[in-house]
Amino acid sequence: MLLEEEALDDLGAGRIFDESEAGVLARRALETELGTSPEAFVRTSRLLMAKRMLTETDLSLADVARISGFGNSRRMARELEDRYRMPLSKLRRGPSGGTRSDSVSLRLDYRPPYDWNSIVAFLSARAISGVEEGSTRFYRRSMRLRRGNREFLGWIEIAPLAERHALRVDVSRGLVEMLPAVLGRVGRLMDLAANPAEVGRALGPLAIANPGLRVPSAVDGFEIGVRAILGQQVTVAAARTIAAHFAAAFGTPIESPFPGVATAFPRPERIADLTVDHVARLGILASRSRSIIALARAVASGEIRLAPVPDPQAEIEKLRSLPGIGEWTANYIAMRAMSWPDAFVHSDYGVMKALGTNDLREAAGSGEAWRPWRSYAVLHLWQSLHQ
Repeated sequence: MLLEEEALDDLGAGRIFDESEAGVLARRALETELGTSPEAFVRTSRLLMAKRMLTETDLSLADVARISGFGNSRRMARELEDRYRMPLSKLRRGPSGGTRSDSVSLRLDYRPPYDWNSIVAFLSARAISGVEEGSTRFYRRSMRLRRGNREFLGWIEIAPLAERHALRVDVSRGLVEMLPAVLGRVGRLMDLAANPAEVGRALGPLAIANPGLRVPSAVDGFEIGVRAILGQQVTVAAARTIAAHFAAAFGTPIESPFPGVATAFPRPERIADLTVDHVARLGILASRSRSIIALARAVASGEIRLAPVPDPQAEIEKLRSLPGIGEWTANYIAMRAMSWPDAFVHSDYGVMKALGTNDLREAAGSGEAWRPWRSYAVLHLWQSLHQ
């Protein structure tokens, strides 16, 4: 029996605190690091989410209570008043201005320094046409979420807030019901929980030039998995073009005010039912088409979880057992889809070039000094090629 699985999934922690050995270890780690139980962690997170929605949006009390996981607004009001020692009327401020009528807007904080330009440049260079777009001023994309048999489709826009250590996140009304999950995924995508000082101490001189560099994660792990397969031994631009054809052929149209964001990336269940010919007719090699379908079936069945997990190495081994997925692809997926901070794609051409070696064993050995933050080392190595 999973522990409040739906609430934990909204927080990006679903299936971590189950009764498996890994789940027990994760529970103990939470209790050791934060001095709290998973149950208390969920309750506190619900209170914080409710407070955020009350102070930053125009959502009704009933909507706030339902979305944040309380049974009703009276229970929510009682718990909030007990926690913050003030009546609900003092918390209720609503939007501060500039909010679109077709969305709600919230703020997500981060520890400075934060290199917005680098992370949005990374995402923009790999943006799948129709699914996402970015510039120095914003990053936009479609989102698809599920709860039980219900599917929620919509869009988000992320932008930096001037003179604040925070990002503004606009969430379309179609996704508001899943607001905790949306914000959890945005936080991972933009790597907002990172502690630059801790990472910098581990990376040493490698991080000095840009201490605010972050590791972009994902709002859709399957999307990252498909992109990684399509990106095998081709340029970033070529992979982006093929991914756009794939999304247009098998994705779902969404309503959006942005012409560049009109499609939700395909669900793994949709791709799992396809044949190799269906995928290959888009100009994708048959071998990669088989890999994509195999990945889709593994994800759809629950055999592989492309999200933060307590044991990324176990998921990497599962990925490597699939046809056409090797060391580079599996670790790239772990770095982004699983938000694993210690993935090291040592066989990557750019990483080896930045390290100044053609020897795979030497490249792998170079990363040992950067544990447990080797994913950040990869981003710094890639960036060093453009400095």
